[in-house]
Amino acid sequence: MIFDSHTHLNLAAFDKDRREVIKKLKPEGIWVINVGTCLETSQKAITIAKDNKNCWATVGLHPSHLIPAKKDENEISEKNLADSNSVFLKPEIFDERFEALLEESKVVAVGECGLDYSYLNNFSSEEREEYERVEEEEFRKQVQAAKRYHLPLCLHIRDLYEDALGILDEESYEDKAVFHFFTGNKIQAEQIIKKGFYISFSGVITYSQKMDEVVEKAPLGKILIETDAPYVAPEPYRGKRNEPIYVKEVAKKIAEIKKLPLKDIEEATFQNARRLFNI
Repeated sequence: MIFDSHTHLNLAAFDKDRREVIKKLKPEGIWVINVGTCLETSQKAITIAKDNKNCWATVGLHPSHLIPAKKDENEISEKNLADSNSVFLKPEIFDERFEALLEESKVVAVGECGLDYSYLNNFSSEEREEYERVEEEEFRKQVQAAKRYHLPLCLHIRDLYEDALGILDEESYEDKAVFHFFTGNKIQAEQIIKKGFYISFSGVITYSQKMDEVVEKAPLGKILIETDAPYVAPEPYRGKRNEPIYVKEVAKKIAEIKKLPLKDIEEATFQNARRLFNI
């Protein structure tokens, strides 16, 4: 058994063949967490989870949906956009509509939520300051929701690991969390793991050696694997649409770096995901 702990079969990139993609996973023993990025994709994740025994869902608001960001055709289909003439999506806030979804039985986490200022590069300094404030405010709201509903956090953090840990401390968050698509350094990984949180590795580690030392030193009991499909496919599928079935390539690379049997990596990360998400 193997667990893709962070994927997006709920996005528009899979609208034409979602059923076929999921069908391929079952004989391979692959379980998946479909991660919500906004209200629509959170709702779709829940629908998929209800229809498939090997799928679960998260509900959350990604930092990119807090600003007038450009449309991503891989994420939301044109027919579901309120204004198809605009090149921008209308910003959302984490409100009672999201919280109502947290009560669904196959929802296993809040997120993905967090901090990512890379989306703010084209804004003025005044706008950037305001949107940074909004990101932090919406992040804190989702941390508090996770506390109220006794759910772990699925965190999207780009470079701002110390800031995120500081916010979790200020919000007295002491439950479980995973820093998905971790690309930080060894010291940041140690800080996260010391807090009792998990880090998750993606297909990036299959074609970049930057993370080798982090992967090597990370305790086996605190790591997860993911695809983040449809984005960032691992070798040898780089450049193609990513799929959950490719999560095996991430496990293979970790086994290679840690010099451990592949079955040990698959089993450990599978059980870690079940432990984190209470499955």
